[in-house]
Order: sequence, then C-alpha cells, then structure tokens
Amino acid sequence: MTLRFPTTVLIFIAILWVKAIYPASSGIADTDFFWHLTYGRWIVEHSAIPAGDVFSWTFTGQPYQLTQWLGEAAMGLAYNLGGLGGTKILSVILMGITIGFAWMGARRYVHNSVAFGLAVLCNLVQIVTPMRPQLFSFALLAIGAYLIVSYLETRRARYLAAYPAMMALWVNLHGGFIVGLLMIGMLATGLTGEAILSNRLKASARGLALPWAIVVASTFATLLNPYGINAILTVVMIGGLRSSSVISEWMPVNLTTELGWFYLLNLVPFVALMIVSDAKPRLTHGLIAGFFLVFGVMANRQVAMCAAVMAPFTAALLARTPHYGRMLPTFEDPSRPLAYALIVALLAGSYPAIAAKGNGTWDATLHLQYPIKASDYLEQHDLSGRVLSDTLEASYLIHRGIPVFVDGRMDLYRDQFYFEWYLASRATPGWEKVLEKHKPKALLLRLDMAIRQAALAGGKWKQVYEDERYSILVPTESPLPAVAPKELTYLDGKGGMLRPYMP
Repeated sequence: MTLRFPTTVLIFIAILWVKAIYPASSGIADTDFFWHLTYGRWIVEHSAIPAGDVFSWTFTGQPYQLTQWLGEAAMGLAYNLGGLGGTKILSVILMGITIGFAWMGARRYVHNSVAFGLAVLCNLVQIVTPMRPQLFSFALLAIGAYLIVSYLETRRARYLAAYPAMMALWVNLHGGFIVGLLMIGMLATGLTGEAILSNRLKASARGLALPWAIVVASTFATLLNPYGINAILTVVMIGGLRSSSVISEWMPVNLTTELGWFYLLNLVPFVALMIVSDAKPRLTHGLIAGFFLVFGVMANRQVAMCAAVMAPFTAALLARTPHYGRMLPTFEDPSRPLAYALIVALLAGSYPAIAAKGNGTWDATLHLQYPIKASDYLEQHDLSGRVLSDTLEASYLIHRGIPVFVDGRMDLYRDQFYFEWYLASRATPGWEKVLEKHKPKALLLRLDMAIRQAALAGGKWKQVYEDERYSILVPTESPLPAVAPKELTYLDGKGGMLRPYMP
C-alpha cells in the first residue's frame, strides 16, 4: 500500500502551524477578546446565560442578550482547559475548517491544487485573525458555501437538508447567522431568476420548491435560541447603531491598509477573470459573489466573511475560462511521502520552541496593550469600584473583575451613552458634565487621551499613577500622593506622528 501525502496537504498543515505559532491567534490581540472570554467562563461556571449586564457599574442589571453565547462558552471552555493555548487551538481549528471547506467547495470546479491555492489566497486574512466568536461565522459561511455549490453541481437534496441544522447551531454561536440566512435566500432567488430568464419557470417549479423550503426551514431554525425572534431583532438593531460609524472595525475598508489588501485578494481575481477572459458567472454564482464583495468592503470586520465564501465562486468562474482549459494539463499534486513526513516532523518538533519565543516576546510588551500594572494599582488602593476608562481598556478590566464604565458592547450602551463618552473623551466642550453625572472614583486613561489633559488642567483631578502608556487620576481631595505627569512627545524629528504605545 502506498501512502499518498500530496503537496497541498503539506502546505495546509504548514499554514495551520503558522497560525499556531502566532501569539495573537489566541485572541489576546483583540480588544474585545477579554469580555467575550469572561462571558464564556461565566456561562461555563454557572451553566446559565446571564439575563442582564453583570460587568459594568453604569448599566448593572440592564437586560442584555448574548447573540454569541455558545461561541463565548466554547471560548471559555477552551480557556479553562488550556489557558490562552486553548483559545489558540480553537482558533486554529476554526481556520482549518474555513480554509478546508473553501478548498472542498472550489474543488467542485477546478483541479485540487488550484482549488487549494484559491482557498488559501482568499482566506489569508484568517492567519492573522485573533480568536473571537466571529470565527465561528467564518467557518460556517465556508461550510454553507460548500453546501450550496455542492447542491448546484449535484442536485442532491442532502446538501441543502443540512443547512437548517447548521443555522440552528449558528444562531447560538454568533450574530453573523443573519448573513448565512441571506446566502441561502440568494441561492433560491438566483435559481428562480435563472428559470425565469430561460423561460422554464413552470417546468422548474418542482425543482425550485426544495431551495425555497430550505429558506423557510432555515428561517425557523434561527428561532431555536434562548431569545427566539429577538435574536434576529437584536442583530438588526446592532446593524443600525450609529456609534458603529466611529468604531474602526465597523468602518468601511481602506484599500491602502493591510486589511484592504486582504479584501483585494478576493475582489481582484474574480473581477480580473471576467475582464481578461470575458467569462461570466451563472446568475446564482454572480448574485452570491457580488453580494459578498459589496458586503465585505462595507466594514473592516466583514472582510473575512467575504473571504470565507469567495473561493468556490472564483473557482467556478475560472473553470469557465478558455485559459483554464489550456492550463489544466500542467497542474500537478505530487506525492513524496518520506520528504513530507520529515517536514511535518520538523514543524512539530520546532513548534514548542518557536511558539514559546513568540509568546515570550508578546508577554514582554503586554503591559503596553493592556493596563495590567494600572489595574494592580486600582485594586491595591481600593479604587476599583467606579473606574472610568475607554472601551480599549474596559475589556481587560472585565477580565480582572473590575466593573467598567463603558466597553465594546454597543448593543448594551446604545448610541446616546456611547457618543456622550466618545465626545467627552476628546475633551469637547461640556466634557466635565460626564464626570459630574457619573461621579467615578478614578479615571484610568491612556497618556495621549485629550480628556486626561483637560482633567489635569481643570484642577479637580490629580494624577496618582503613571506608566509607559496609562495613568490613573483621582479627585484632588484624595489622600493618595500625586505623581507629576511626564512630558509627552507626539512627533518624531521628521514631523511624523509617533505610535509609542503599540507593542
């Protein structure tokens, strides 16, 4: 018996290895990671879902719906079992599912090696994406796209029959289930449009009944969650929040940034194939691909969702080009078991040392990313009861068990409260009213925040702690000794803006 170990599988393993040695894969680089994790651990510990807010001192007890409770519970369980290593393994598994199903979907149309190349090209963003519940949406979008193209190519009902079950799981894992519902709806719409354009609507009616029935079944499947139809309404409400306009992950994609390049890896191949070869996708493919290409550029957080589905549809378009037919005989997927086994052994053997070095480098700069030492000071001096801080620090404070003023849960705080803080943090006129209204015991602020400078200049607050990135201010009547603020430098010698606080 011959052991076949194709090149594509080797590269796939190498990509998983790269994700596994990347320290940020655990989620620690994401500013929302800690509050997702803390919710997950709470759910695992209590075997229940909190009915209201349990992490802030401004909205304590306020009703709050966790649209990703099961995804957070999975994160909490992974962390309880293996710490940050456990959440890292979870992110590697989800990336493997995303690329793997994108690969299988693309393989419906093109050679195995080409399909794998497209799956990796489209999903390169997955390698640098840290662990958070939305990774479940990426994986399930890839699975959904695979089920759809498999049905289109085989007309076997079993592929679509799995879709409602997937939606019942998805609605509890992450709010991105709405996009999965839209995707199955576009399948049914596209097939109906194809029948109309070919004047076969009446003849195709029986065949169209299945996809439309799956749309209905999938819709009802999303009601299988602790909140019923409110899960859908909550996601719609989140999408309509105006505060998203000033949050970086919800802003439209800037094509000159790293994330913009990841998006272009999906847009350019699809559009270029149509321009160079005059190939046109079938209506259903074009409808789904077009939607995700528009959807992906609308917000930074949606790039990876676009990437998760594009490989099969780009492969389908490639297969329609005359260029692909001429290139097909040149594609190979060689098998050299001994050499590849040695490479895999080398990767596995070197993993502990390389991963430890990366983790060590990250740990050395972690205090620049999160207020670790500042939180210690708050706890040591009994200041942790009513701390006012920005959303970037609040997630870590939640992890430390310190109640927060505001954090990344915009669906809890809503627009008015968030914008009051957003404007005050920039020391716009009237910023003092926010402090007078909420009466915090301490302010935990980054050194470069405008409200810090304004509070120090106003005379009602004094600084009692300062490190490389964070400061703590308390009312001037506090008995704690004041610490003189250091002079800040914002520009380098050439007039460029310094970014001294990012690890």
